[in-house]
Amino acid sequence: MTSPPSDSSDQTPRPAEAARPGDSAKPPGIEGTTADPVPPACAGSSASVLDGLSAEEIEAMMKDVERPAAPAAQGLYLGRITEVLGEDVFVDLGPHGKGTVPVAEFGRDDPPAPGREIHVMIQQFDPAGGYMVLSKKKADRELAWQGLREREIVEGRVTAMNKGGLEVNIRGIRAFMPASQCDVHRMRDISILLSQDVRVEVLEVNRSKGEVVVSRRNALIRDREAARRRTLDEIREGDVRQGVVGNLTEYGAFVNIGGVDGLLHISDMSWGRVPRPEEVVRPGQEIQVKVLKVDRARGKVSLGLKQLVPNPWEDADARYTPGMRVRGRVTRLAEFGAFVEVEPGLEGLIPLSEMSWSRNVRQPSDLLQEGQTVEPVVLSIDKAKCRLSLGLKQTTEDPWANIAQRYPKDAVVTGKVTRLAEFGAFVELEPGVEGLVHISEMSERRIRKPDEVVQAGSEVKVRVLNVDTDKRRLSLSLRPPPKPAPKGPEPAAREKAKRKRPLRGGLASHFEWAGDSKIRL
Repeated sequence: MTSPPSDSSDQTPRPAEAARPGDSAKPPGIEGTTADPVPPACAGSSASVLDGLSAEEIEAMMKDVERPAAPAAQGLYLGRITEVLGEDVFVDLGPHGKGTVPVAEFGRDDPPAPGREIHVMIQQFDPAGGYMVLSKKKADRELAWQGLREREIVEGRVTAMNKGGLEVNIRGIRAFMPASQCDVHRMRDISILLSQDVRVEVLEVNRSKGEVVVSRRNALIRDREAARRRTLDEIREGDVRQGVVGNLTEYGAFVNIGGVDGLLHISDMSWGRVPRPEEVVRPGQEIQVKVLKVDRARGKVSLGLKQLVPNPWEDADARYTPGMRVRGRVTRLAEFGAFVEVEPGLEGLIPLSEMSWSRNVRQPSDLLQEGQTVEPVVLSIDKAKCRLSLGLKQTTEDPWANIAQRYPKDAVVTGKVTRLAEFGAFVELEPGVEGLVHISEMSERRIRKPDEVVQAGSEVKVRVLNVDTDKRRLSLSLRPPPKPAPKGPEPAAREKAKRKRPLRGGLASHFEWAGDSKIRL
């Protein structure tokens, strides 16, 4: 390159045709002076291109070469913020040039910062300044439309409620969510979702019409299914999990643990008997449960509540011994007796036969009521079968104690007829002591029915025939004592002459009576 020319006449530039091939000159307006009237010659064919052009034309051409040209294609571009000046944000698009974005297109929660990368779209090109006018909002909207694909999950904000549903803003695009798609279950008031950020599934996209339909219901179902699969993969038998009680049924309750609905069976709610699940849990209650069984193939989980506390039957035989008096609450009545809870999870049974010495108890409600507090006596305990037998009558004195001394044989006593049977009448001598007068012992004459001699409720004088303390049976008679036998044949001859006749009612002796449940009225 040659040095810039001076004002001396002897250094006047040589003509272009006389220029040497190795010489070069700087064009006017770049680094040379404007006094050069003729552009210097260039090597090769460049001389023919610049030949005939003025210095002003060459300078304009050089400025056009330095000025960036607008990108040929319109679309999305990724740029980097270089500077923020006043209301303009300068963005460098790399080989595509530079441009500006108005600060107003950035939100308050999303301010521009140098070095940050953003997507923009070109709106127009300013040839005078060489900068492009860019738009971030249009780019964000274009990105939003590109991200709206059917079956995709997106996030948005509920902005308004209209007829039939809600409006959801998804990165600047207005979408419609029908009321039926707001939740898994039908919502009575969908307005509670206003101004909330929600995850929705795109159901339908029609860009030409600008219509988008979304569903929060489907997104919730997919989220729950994903959580359920994760929980099924992680859960192990023996784990203790926090859950929320859902629906109650007659056989138990469903508890949601991490998206999985496990069954808490009624038999696993308590070590004691649970008549109804609602007596232990309620819907919406948060409880801890133990995982008893996991069936990943079928997606079923069995849960337990009683397994979180010790089994009261494990050492029950050491804490409750026969003859021990306990205190408990009557939980339920059955035909055969009453159940009494002596401690949480441990129930005992008071049979009908162990309720009273003196009364003929036909049903537990004759003496007890549900919720009543009683103090029975432990009769027996079977830890293996989880059975505890209790007695209520043992808390009072046994009227059959010393019965033989109080009612010796052939003693005549007064009693009350309590009831009649085909084979005789039952007479109560004192509370808890009852004897049988067989029909054959009612009269000297032969009778067909007991009511020919006595009536229920009447008082009679009876003679004691025999007492069986072990079986608690007392044989009585209305007939007078037999007269002394006159002297006559030998005893062997008298026995031979005596006819053996069976007793009425199918009894072989006077002692087969009310103690047998088959003939008790």
